[in-house]
Amino acid sequence: MINYLKEHKTETILLFVITVFALNLRIIALLNFGDLWVDELYSKYFASQGNAFDITKTLFYEDFHVPLYFVLLHYWSCLFGPADNVLRLMGLLITTLTIPVSYYVVKDLFNDFAGYMVAGFLAISAFNIHYSVELRFYGIAILFALLSTYFFVKLSQNFNKKYVIAYSIFTLLLLYTYNFSFMYVFCQFVIVLIYFIKKQKETLKLLSLYAIIGVLYLPVVVIILHNVMTYQSSILQFVRDIFAFDLSCLFTLLMTIYTNCFEQFTTNDIMRNYYYFKYLFSFEGILYVLLPIMIGLYGLALALKSKNEKVYLFVLPSILLLLIQVCLVLNHTLAFVLRYTIISTTVILITSIVGLILQIKANKNDKNEFVIAICCLWFILNLFFLFTAGKYSVMNRRIVYSQNLLPTVQKLDIKSDDYIFTPRFDKLISFYVPKGNHIDIDTYDALFLGNRPKDIEFIFGKDLSSKLDRKMAKTYLYDYIVNDLPLIYLHKNLKEKYFSKMHKGQRFIIVTDEALDALKTNQEWFKKDMNVYARSAIYYTLSAKILNDSIKFAKQDLIYKQHIQPSNMFDIYIFEKE
Repeated sequence: MINYLKEHKTETILLFVITVFALNLRIIALLNFGDLWVDELYSKYFASQGNAFDITKTLFYEDFHVPLYFVLLHYWSCLFGPADNVLRLMGLLITTLTIPVSYYVVKDLFNDFAGYMVAGFLAISAFNIHYSVELRFYGIAILFALLSTYFFVKLSQNFNKKYVIAYSIFTLLLLYTYNFSFMYVFCQFVIVLIYFIKKQKETLKLLSLYAIIGVLYLPVVVIILHNVMTYQSSILQFVRDIFAFDLSCLFTLLMTIYTNCFEQFTTNDIMRNYYYFKYLFSFEGILYVLLPIMIGLYGLALALKSKNEKVYLFVLPSILLLLIQVCLVLNHTLAFVLRYTIISTTVILITSIVGLILQIKANKNDKNEFVIAICCLWFILNLFFLFTAGKYSVMNRRIVYSQNLLPTVQKLDIKSDDYIFTPRFDKLISFYVPKGNHIDIDTYDALFLGNRPKDIEFIFGKDLSSKLDRKMAKTYLYDYIVNDLPLIYLHKNLKEKYFSKMHKGQRFIIVTDEALDALKTNQEWFKKDMNVYARSAIYYTLSAKILNDSIKFAKQDLIYKQHIQPSNMFDIYIFEKE
């Protein structure tokens, strides 16, 4: 390795500069990223378990993700501490390796100029920067997927031992990091099986390899099958409806691949299509969205037109995976969330860049100047948008759990007998509010996963809780949400189990991340159009409804003392027993 670097000084220096530049961008993003959002808090929660076995067991019963990332995070936390940005630093350092790895992968498969361009694009990609910083496994999955793809191409062309071992290692690392990656490996298998259809001997070898990988993957299969059976209730239809696929999602997907203007979510929000079409045909939209998309699609077309065998082996599994995901979404089997497409989007971006560079290499004429110009223009536009948009482009714009809560809580001097009621994500907020007597009722588990019937019963009563697992759950909940029926069982249970048993001066503290302002607006929209209700984020609306009613009931039965807002997205309501 040392000798190689010495012999390729210019290459080493250029790659070092690009990697350091990428690292600096990610550190800047880290410092401006904001506090942990819900999924990041889940990462912290799983990593806080006692050991690797405990992490796996907790995932088995409470989630549908695979353990490798959380195990790594656990031992990183043991070494360096559990501070939020310290935890994020693990993923940041690992995923930054994607930059030099992408260079060497593309250089070996195609050419060095393409390698430099790919490394440069990934270095400034807001999508990749975001998932390098976020306390989730998606950024690391990109690294493993890229290496798996590389050795997949090498293995397809030369079935030798070293490629078999390397492909198996990185594919298994990918499978144990990201649960949906099994579909990507399946797509690789389909493509290579077609490729080897006339080479029976090689096909049999390949089948044997995938059989071995499948056996080693069995522990994860058990977790996935258990969780599919547990969580595939009609409650999940809420989530799939929230993240359905429509025309605006297509633009969002293309934006994610080819521009630095992206949304972490792809959602059927009210007015979404209006917003996108209005933005796309503005000067800024044409310059930073439409033009890069057109250049990127042109590069992809050139790549597919090249009839380069390695290009096909490299990109077709990702295209097939993306098509499968869209089909599953259209069938309401899967939610369409952009981070679920991170393997495909990264590989397709690389392929589009490679397509442009291959065009330059293939033609020694005036057309080269045009291709070079648009390639440079594409890069400059993305770079300029990244710096002009600043942290907006990569910061955490989801539900914010503000660390400002910590000093606020300290000032409150919470006693051991104070009740802490967090209608959403109680076990996660406990990281920020460790003291007090936490009421174990969680609307997230009740509505999102549907695997805690006691929570549903506490909120809606026994009769309605039995109906919430049916396909027509939304219909049953319509009056509660749209017509604002009071949650009488929630009030009854809060009063009987807590309010009536509190002693004088004892506090009831509601901690929430949920802004209430949108509730009435959504209700008005829902009254106007039932279809809007059917296609909207009912889970979040219902969570706001539960929260609103909880505050209303507490005001009726207790003395309202104080409302504190440590941040724009965080509220504390304090009540006291008379």
